[in-house]
Amino acid sequence: MGNSGSNDSGLWRTATVHTDRIENEQTKLEHKFTNNSISTSKYTLLTFLPKSLSSQFARLANVYFLIISLMMMVGTYTSLYDSPLTPWTTLGPLSFVLMVSVFKEGLEDWKRHKSDDDINNSIVDVMRITDSITDSNIEWIKTKWKDVRVGDIVKILNNHDIPSDLILLSSTEEDDAAYIETANIDGETNLKIRNVANTNAEGTGTVFTDEGTFINLHNSSNKGDTLTVEYETPNPFIHTFTGTIDYAGKKTPVDQSNVLLRGATLRNTNSCIGACVYTGSDTKIIQNSRQSRTKLANIDKTVNTTIYLIMCAQCVLSALTMVGYMAFENRKGGELWYLCYERARDNMPENTNLYSDCSWESSSDIWGYFFTFFILYNNFIPISLYVTVEMCNYAHAHYIDNDMEMYDEKEDVPAAARTSNLGSDLGQVEYIFSDKTGTLTQNVMRFQKASVEAKSYSMGEDLSDATFRCFPMNDLKEEARAGKQGYHFVACLGLCHTIVLDKNEETGEVEYKAESPDEEALVSAAANLGFSLVERSSGSMTIDAQGIGQGTKKFKVHATIPFDSARKRMSVMVEDENGKFILYVKGADNIMLERSKRSDMTQFMNQHLSAYASEGLRTLVLGKRDFTSSGGKAWLKKWNDALSSTVGRAEKMEQAAAEVETNVDLVGATAIEDALQEDVANTIADLMKCGIKLWVLTGDKMETAINIGYSCKVLQEDMTLIKLQAIDNDPESVKLQLQRLVNHFGQVTKLSKNFFEVLNERTEAVGRKMNSIKEGIGRRASNLFAKNDSEGGESSGSLPSSGGDEEGEETVLPDGLDLSQLESQHMALIVDGPSLAHVLGDKESERMLLQIATICKAVIACRVSPSQKALIVKLVKKNVYPMPMTLAIGDGANDVGMIQEAHVGVGISGKEGRQAVNSSDFAIAQFRFLRRLIMVHGRWNYRRLCKCILYSFYKNIVLTFMLFFFEFFAAFSGKSLFEDMVYSGYNFFLGMPPLMIGMFDKDMSQRTMLRFHKVYMSGRERMDLNVPSLASWMSQGVVDAILIYFLTFCVIGMSSDGMYIFGTTCYSALILSMMYRAGSATFTWNAVVVFFWIGSIILYAGIFLPIYSNWYSYAPQFYGVTAQMSEDATFWLILLLVPTCVIMLDLSKKLWRSMFVPTIIDHAIEVDRGITHDVKEMIQICEGDEDTIRDILKQRGEFADDGMYKWWTAFNSKLPKFKFDRNKLRLLNRKLDKKSRKELGIVDTETDGLQSGFVFDHVSKDIGVGGTGGGQDLLDDERFDSGDSITGSLRGSFRESFAGGKI
Repeated sequence: MGNSGSNDSGLWRTATVHTDRIENEQTKLEHKFTNNSISTSKYTLLTFLPKSLSSQFARLANVYFLIISLMMMVGTYTSLYDSPLTPWTTLGPLSFVLMVSVFKEGLEDWKRHKSDDDINNSIVDVMRITDSITDSNIEWIKTKWKDVRVGDIVKILNNHDIPSDLILLSSTEEDDAAYIETANIDGETNLKIRNVANTNAEGTGTVFTDEGTFINLHNSSNKGDTLTVEYETPNPFIHTFTGTIDYAGKKTPVDQSNVLLRGATLRNTNSCIGACVYTGSDTKIIQNSRQSRTKLANIDKTVNTTIYLIMCAQCVLSALTMVGYMAFENRKGGELWYLCYERARDNMPENTNLYSDCSWESSSDIWGYFFTFFILYNNFIPISLYVTVEMCNYAHAHYIDNDMEMYDEKEDVPAAARTSNLGSDLGQVEYIFSDKTGTLTQNVMRFQKASVEAKSYSMGEDLSDATFRCFPMNDLKEEARAGKQGYHFVACLGLCHTIVLDKNEETGEVEYKAESPDEEALVSAAANLGFSLVERSSGSMTIDAQGIGQGTKKFKVHATIPFDSARKRMSVMVEDENGKFILYVKGADNIMLERSKRSDMTQFMNQHLSAYASEGLRTLVLGKRDFTSSGGKAWLKKWNDALSSTVGRAEKMEQAAAEVETNVDLVGATAIEDALQEDVANTIADLMKCGIKLWVLTGDKMETAINIGYSCKVLQEDMTLIKLQAIDNDPESVKLQLQRLVNHFGQVTKLSKNFFEVLNERTEAVGRKMNSIKEGIGRRASNLFAKNDSEGGESSGSLPSSGGDEEGEETVLPDGLDLSQLESQHMALIVDGPSLAHVLGDKESERMLLQIATICKAVIACRVSPSQKALIVKLVKKNVYPMPMTLAIGDGANDVGMIQEAHVGVGISGKEGRQAVNSSDFAIAQFRFLRRLIMVHGRWNYRRLCKCILYSFYKNIVLTFMLFFFEFFAAFSGKSLFEDMVYSGYNFFLGMPPLMIGMFDKDMSQRTMLRFHKVYMSGRERMDLNVPSLASWMSQGVVDAILIYFLTFCVIGMSSDGMYIFGTTCYSALILSMMYRAGSATFTWNAVVVFFWIGSIILYAGIFLPIYSNWYSYAPQFYGVTAQMSEDATFWLILLLVPTCVIMLDLSKKLWRSMFVPTIIDHAIEVDRGITHDVKEMIQICEGDEDTIRDILKQRGEFADDGMYKWWTAFNSKLPKFKFDRNKLRLLNRKLDKKSRKELGIVDTETDGLQSGFVFDHVSKDIGVGGTGGGQDLLDDERFDSGDSITGSLRGSFRESFAGGKI
């Protein structure tokens, strides 16, 4: 019997189908294909420990503490230097941390192993034939999946999963087809049809009509025919397959339509038989299961940088202590005879002979003390930091998973955090990249309009239009009945598709299963127009055309050229009952118009398409091409030759398709409505108020995308639009337009005054402001809200406004600032795919595009491919400085690239499958849930995790500096103030407070966050974890260390009862102070927080100290310390005095900041706590109503010009953003004439008179950008002179500014 052979040469392999067992060991070795077992686990028993430890030591802090432990061992067991601590004080906690992390890794991997075993041991039927060749000798052996081999013949039963990639050879269905569901592969639940390989002599069906026909494959004694398959080597492309079957002297081409992929499920088919071609790791689903790019949270990167900074500080502190030791040794070393110093022999008291039995003499040189001090200060970095952060991240993911407000009850889909460590990144998003179809829209398609023979037809009742008449859709049905174009229009709808019919066995109802909602809508529309699909096989379609008076018609389907994102069209070659060959084509309008015959009808169709697009409808153009019988067969020969080609098949298929899809007769166009999802407009509006920029990346045409942009509030009616479009597909035209746009908007950066003159003027204004604030503190309650007679509240003068200067004021920027540092709330960029193709890859064009795009509030990219989506995200992520936090959201397979490229990927469980969800970090059911995910969960997660990290560093800084101060009183000897076990337990005793902060803390309620959108700036601007905040906490740590150590020293001095009495007293005061400090930093108190806060104190004072101080056999040096210490009244005085001083200092600092330098976050917290009662005024300020803000500031006696505040923020931020308002933008654009604006692609909806009619949830037919009515001619200079949009006095000043080149 034959055995599979392998011929992996180049891009092809050859396999022989067999029906025998592979039992001989030598034969198994010669079988070079991989087995069918899979393994998703990361470890084996042998590799678990080394690999898991290796992953743990990829973390910087773990490496640091391992090095510290080794240094302790060297200092303890060698004479190179002295270690002040025993190795186990660090090695013990490190081992515990590693053990917890490794155990977690092992538990997760054990679950993977268990899942793999369940799959690998599943059972499937494999054909085996004995030597006695009769039908009864065909056996179906129950075989484990892992034992299936390439070349095996496998039988799949209905509703069973497919164990490996198979070529379909036989099916029980009459049409020689099998129906599969690929939800496990691409998430799509619709059925897909797979056809048997046409192995019979005619090439119209299979030679394996039943199980008995497989007898011929039994070839051990040359009694049968050999079936070999030559096909492509393993690859991850699930939608492509190229191969050739060689059987009985006939070669049969096979492609993806003949392949059953592992992971799919057989549906609506009793059984089918296939030949195994890929097994195990070679299968396409496993080839696609490579782990996505590991994403490191932004906070983790900041923590790593912080650790480097703190390690540098530790080195500096160690060096300073060593210098102190050298100075002390130089001045006092000769007097230390009691330490057995050789050089102090001359100062020994008389009648002593200390050196006769002196066993201790430090043998390390002076440089060895650096390592001594470095070890002493090793707690500068908290050893439990990573464990604490991981536990916090796990809690954050749990909150998202169980948030009922993000649960879609209709679809029964909850939110899911698929990656736990990126929860804090949700609170730092600056750019959102969103798909449109299925993400912003419902992806529920409704056929609305059609254009046929210069007439427009509509499903709606309103048939009026500004420029042409619409007819009811029933009239189109009559046109189809009459024949000609109307008939071919509905025929194209009903035949050009890949719809599968799914019949309900119980009810007998037939349901369309489509690969996309668009296709289902079009075929349903054809049925409504009297051309209904009732039966389909692999080679034919049966149509019920009684609705148009033509009875039942059967069409032979000779070829289907599928749709893809590059072709943007689909074709089908059919033969009608009269033997006439017809090619029906449907595709994107720009593609179809290029390939069609020009006729008088084209201009009417273009007019209709523009009108449909202006209403936000999705459009397709339909066409046909007639062939004679000989012409059709001639092309089919070329097509089949291309299909069967083993070299360059894809290129030959593309050439054959291009040859036939030309000179197409246009038969009509369709318009489909895809309504917005619930609350999309308000969600986008709220996200943009948070300061987040939204980029919509869609495959729709520009007019459709613009109008959807208005509908969902991505675009506002007062926005100036910039359209970037290539002229005649010329790359230079795009580059030239970008250069002119950069030069045009670069005029805003022109200086009118010397920068230092402006700075001096604004500094004086700030001084006046500060004086007015100080003078007004006492009367704040009465003066603050005089306008509304409200009570209480804090000054909002320090709130940053949304920018914008007073009308007529000059825009001034310092010399050298880049155009990308400008920002406008009133600009949007519209760019199409062809233009992007010319920009991406050209560094200069990319730079100019980003300069313009970063000014704009929103960007819409049209006609973009999936690869372009990912490249756009990468462009922004890599080239905007500082690197912004990017989030991509989509629902389909075409969004996977950008979801994986962005820092945070969000998948929507939509109608395009689950590939986006499977590749995402977070999954939600509706776009509207993104608001809560970002504004609530994201902000909470960011703020509390930042506070948790800062507190973790802070408490260890206090401990380290107490040791540093003690060295001044310990002769810089490297002696620790604390007993070793007490010292090593510090992070354990104080482990719960930062964990409670990181898990539960909420600085304000969700209601406040959703009302005051600008509080999101805390994460977007990285306000909570940066160098200033770290410096603030560190400096406070040093001050608190001074208070704790020296207050304790002043009260009890260096106790004669022993160093550990003094040290443990300091330590106890330290623990209590840190608990108080954690309490003052905590906003949210619940039962769990209180329990662990009190429990931490009890753990130290009530459990550890009593037990450890009485454990004489283990720690004799610490015996009785607790009892002796607690009997002294000064100990209790210190526990009262020291923590009180620490907490009072902290509260005083917070009070001063809230009174004199409050931030917008402080104001929002006061509103949330009820301190500021004038909520209406706060909302006005936070929502950035510039006029209202300026009125409030004027009323309060503060300077109206807030330009100096902008300079303060500019000096204190990495990249200052200077916002210029609507008036300056309008006047800048009016400097251009009509021709120049057109060349630049600038559309000013006010200047050009294109007032948008798009309100929140609907689109007007005749008004709007791209609309057909309601527009005005562009304003010329005379109209500008006589216009009343600007007052005369301001007009004059602006004209002077323009004339002088100031703007």
